[in-house]
Amino acid sequence: MQPIVVIPFASEIHGKEYYANVLEVFRKHFSRYGIDFHSGIVTRAEEAESLGRKYQEFLPIVLVLTGGTSNLVYRFATSGSTDRVFIVAHSEHNSLASAVSARAKLEREGIAAGLYWCEEYYSLDCENVVDRVMRVARGVAQVVGSRVAIIANRDKGEVEDVFESRFDSAVDIIPLEHLASMMDSASGDRVKEVVSEVEKSFEFEASKQALEKVARMYVAFEELAKKGYNVISIDCFPFILKYGVTPCIPLSLLNSKNIVAVCETDLQAALGMVIAKALSGRSGWIGNAVSFKSNKAMLAHCTIALDLIKGKAVAMQHFETSAPYAVVGEVENSVVTLVSIDRDFTALFIERGRVVKSGLLTYSTCRTQVMIEFDVPIEVVPRYAPANHHVVVVGDWVEELRDLAYMLNMDAIMYSELLT
Repeated sequence: MQPIVVIPFASEIHGKEYYANVLEVFRKHFSRYGIDFHSGIVTRAEEAESLGRKYQEFLPIVLVLTGGTSNLVYRFATSGSTDRVFIVAHSEHNSLASAVSARAKLEREGIAAGLYWCEEYYSLDCENVVDRVMRVARGVAQVVGSRVAIIANRDKGEVEDVFESRFDSAVDIIPLEHLASMMDSASGDRVKEVVSEVEKSFEFEASKQALEKVARMYVAFEELAKKGYNVISIDCFPFILKYGVTPCIPLSLLNSKNIVAVCETDLQAALGMVIAKALSGRSGWIGNAVSFKSNKAMLAHCTIALDLIKGKAVAMQHFETSAPYAVVGEVENSVVTLVSIDRDFTALFIERGRVVKSGLLTYSTCRTQVMIEFDVPIEVVPRYAPANHHVVVVGDWVEELRDLAYMLNMDAIMYSELLT
């Protein structure tokens, strides 16, 4: 995760007593997030340039305390190698005026400048603005510079190369046999602990004979996460066919413990899952596109994170292979946001809806199914979707997704905007 830092800027013309007081209020707003906060207040151009170089590996949140600071912000951002800056302002002492000017100058230089402001800096509204900034900033920070482990018997492909290039990230390909070796060498005591956890967390409608193998897989994934990988993804079907067990339960557990773990080596869905966690604080859910009729869509998949399930998860036979185990669960009937991402990582396709039904609704598709109702006809999705997989994010995050797309140099496209 890219570290985040808040840097305050002010003009001495506005009086130190005033802007020092504003700073203390904003410091309280940001203190809930435990991020770095520059100790001083930038008032000189030379200092701005020096800090631009010092914090060039950080994701900066520029705090515009007063007017007369647009040039300071500009010199800060252009003296380093940053591609993106968040700007936070308020409505007193020409703070917003300078923020607008700084944003325009930076965008001319090709630097994404996300601008946020509130009317009264001491108000609850301002706390909410800071919350929104931090949700989006954490999403960006968790994408940029990420490390991804893809477990598969193949070379790195075009999608991985594009992901690395666009997000300054590293994608490592790890052979299936290496994972199997890690499973074989997993600590016996840790394996027993995981078996016990799985038995407590799942009801079983299939034999428990494969539980130890499932636990060993989980421990192997856990070890990869300890090596610094932010995202883990596996080429499921070759693994299932060779080793006779699915990764569905390990993926379910990992996502519930803040380790983004994705099936089918799908980097596009992995990006959606990272974003889901950053925005909602809960796991996302990857669904296959099954049905789109009128204003309802059905998505389905054979795993789901435990933190999304109401009641107890059920472990049963996997849909396509009948191998142990698929994960079945019902989710809350809540507002959700649908996200799908293209192979070039240039566009987020999104739409808000409501879950109206979920669980094992039919035996003719993957084991967890979710029916989502939208306010608009949704039959356009199969024609325009950039990918089969859609990530379901709990909550209405349309505006934050627009912000995040801008900061990652992506387009945000509502499916409802494509209706003719």
